[in-house]
Amino acid sequence: MSIAWNEVRHAGDLEAAFALARSRRQPLFLYWGAVWCPPCNRVKAEIFARDEFVRRSAFALCCHLDGDTPGAQALAARYGLRSYPTLVLFAPDGGEITRLPCELDGESFVAAFDTALAVHAAGSGAAAALTAALSGARKLGADEWSLLSHYSWDTDEGRLLGGRDLAATLLALARACNGVDADAAARLALHGQLASAGKGVDAAANAEVLMAIFSDARLARANMDILSNSGVNLIKFASRREELAAVLSGAAARWADDFWLGAPDRLAAARLQMRLTRLLAASQGLQEQVRERVDAALAEASDPYERHTLVNTAVSALNDAGLAARAEQVLLAELPRSHSPYYFMLSLAAGAKRRGDTAGALDWYRQARDAAVGPATRLQWGVTYLNSLQELTPQDAQRIEQAEQGLRADIAAAGADAYQQRNLAQLQKLRDEKWLAGPLS
Repeated sequence: MSIAWNEVRHAGDLEAAFALARSRRQPLFLYWGAVWCPPCNRVKAEIFARDEFVRRSAFALCCHLDGDTPGAQALAARYGLRSYPTLVLFAPDGGEITRLPCELDGESFVAAFDTALAVHAAGSGAAAALTAALSGARKLGADEWSLLSHYSWDTDEGRLLGGRDLAATLLALARACNGVDADAAARLALHGQLASAGKGVDAAANAEVLMAIFSDARLARANMDILSNSGVNLIKFASRREELAAVLSGAAARWADDFWLGAPDRLAAARLQMRLTRLLAASQGLQEQVRERVDAALAEASDPYERHTLVNTAVSALNDAGLAARAEQVLLAELPRSHSPYYFMLSLAAGAKRRGDTAGALDWYRQARDAAVGPATRLQWGVTYLNSLQELTPQDAQRIEQAEQGLRADIAAAGADAYQQRNLAQLQKLRDEKWLAGPLS
């Protein structure tokens, strides 16, 4: 049993899919991603392969748009897609119902998807719910509050927010549902604290909010995606840091041993536990614990999608633990079996750069560029290689010129798409504005 994907190979395919959704009066679920992207691979392993979600997907017309498809970046600009992955649920008329966060575990994602379908069936969506919540025009139901709290604010691209300030909007929503929906209020408060980055906030008040969430096992688990990724940063915006770190560390320890979670999520929880432990004090045997966790997780991982994101998490955990040499061993061992080894070559380049091995770093950046597949991916890797040469060996005119020639070839291969969305953002990273003198710039 698998999702019946409609592959979008050009603009006409997506237009036809929207027309079909309208004729069927059926929502359209759009997945925008890339082969090499670790969160995309996690979504494939943790969510799209889940039987419960496959069954739910039958209620929508499911479309997949790969960022390396010809013309994909222009389509992405049209529909406000940038970050890989972006997951959008559209109404049959083409309006957005909501954007869903990729970080949720499979069970939570299915629940959020169900909520989005229910809100749409009731005649609402994220935009209508946001307007009503901020204006006070009407009371929101539990499903609408859940929809807003599980909205993918990181991939919004101004579609829902418009010109509104993200932090102010999230904190206003948290206040509006405080005392109405505790779960939504907690999640929105966490999002709001992160968006504010600690600016203009009350550290003591932040600590109260965080302690209430961290110490409630159910509430902490419901927000595991936020806490695993950003728990350390949240603590930095609050007072009572040692107390908060100790409580969250206990929650992370439970998640790290939770059999029902996917291996990447368990390892991410173990990484969080390690980082929190280091906030409190140096821990004897911490490195060995991390090494054992990583080795055990990798030994069990066979699914290529799960393994790709697992290796990425493992390398981060090992580097955090001061085990850079072991991280490099993991990466080198993974290259022959990976479906996108060029992604891991960038990590090998970064490791070489950190230890001062300029020649090694540039060699890995070059190998990554040479191995990259797909017009958008090749352009991105080509920009990375050229920028690295200019930064690390600005005197090497010959290699820089060769890299520039390669990038020109990749721009030509991408065509007009070279000056759209993610591709354009990559070219804007180059110091010389001549690279922006394209046909659509």
